[in-house]
Amino acid sequence: MKHFTFAIALLILVSSCVSTKKYDELAYQKRQLEKEKMDMTGIIASNQVMINDLKAKEELLGERETELKKTRNEVEGLKMSQADLLKKYNDLLSQSNEVLSTATEEKAALSQELSTKQNELDQKERELKFLEMKLKSQEENLESLQEDVRIRERKLLELTEKLHAKDSLMQALRNTVNDALRGFSAEDLTVSEYQGKVYVSLSQNLLFAKGSNVIDPAGQDALRKLAGVLKNHPDIQINVEGHTDSDGTAEKNWDLSVTRATAVVKVLTNSGADPNNITASGRGLYFPKAPNDTEANKSLNRRTEIILSPDLNVLYSLIE
Repeated sequence: MKHFTFAIALLILVSSCVSTKKYDELAYQKRQLEKEKMDMTGIIASNQVMINDLKAKEELLGERETELKKTRNEVEGLKMSQADLLKKYNDLLSQSNEVLSTATEEKAALSQELSTKQNELDQKERELKFLEMKLKSQEENLESLQEDVRIRERKLLELTEKLHAKDSLMQALRNTVNDALRGFSAEDLTVSEYQGKVYVSLSQNLLFAKGSNVIDPAGQDALRKLAGVLKNHPDIQINVEGHTDSDGTAEKNWDLSVTRATAVVKVLTNSGADPNNITASGRGLYFPKAPNDTEANKSLNRRTEIILSPDLNVLYSLIE
């Protein structure tokens, strides 16, 4: 970390001498780093969307519960009305039996009134059945909404736990890699963590002779120790990037960076790392750590970076 801080300070001191082209290259590198930051921010934003959705569901549940209480009160009122109508019906029936013997006209009037009341009673019973069906439907909808909220809460909890587990895994991986590579010079080998990824940077002096893609014995030793750690982490994605300085043509630097990355991949896989998880790429001279204006800076740029990333597919599946 001290060497990284020194490199930043050195970059600031020589920035006034950097050409427009080199400044643009550094700006592009900054944008790339910001893009990775935005990717992680996107996951956090997705979590916030899920939380807002849960809050909206809770509000909807409150509205449904209020409607359910109102409907139940209406049902109770109809039941009381039904009992009252039934009592009136029985009273009218009794009165009808009494007057049947005395007056045909009164009997007819009472019969008509009874018929009307019966129709009203039938209508109330139909309304009661409809409200009971509506109440049952609302209860089923409420249960469905509650289950949806429970599922989303479980997913959110699982996502949070997996995010914490991912952070802990990468921190532990960094510590394990540091321990495995402790015997190498900080000028030749550094291990750092940035935005959830572990970066293992190996200098040309440790791996290759100048202009060569044949790995030196010391470099092979370092790579074998690193592979011993990686083979115990089959869920880690490995990206091997070759970098050069600006000496020579761009085409030769492209070729050299690619063949060096491939050579590193071969040592890692031959030492136990899973080839299904490894990608080799050459960045040529286009992603320098420092301006290529001094031999010391060029030495910083002649490097191979091994980037270790967690598998985020599980997290993405929980967000969907």
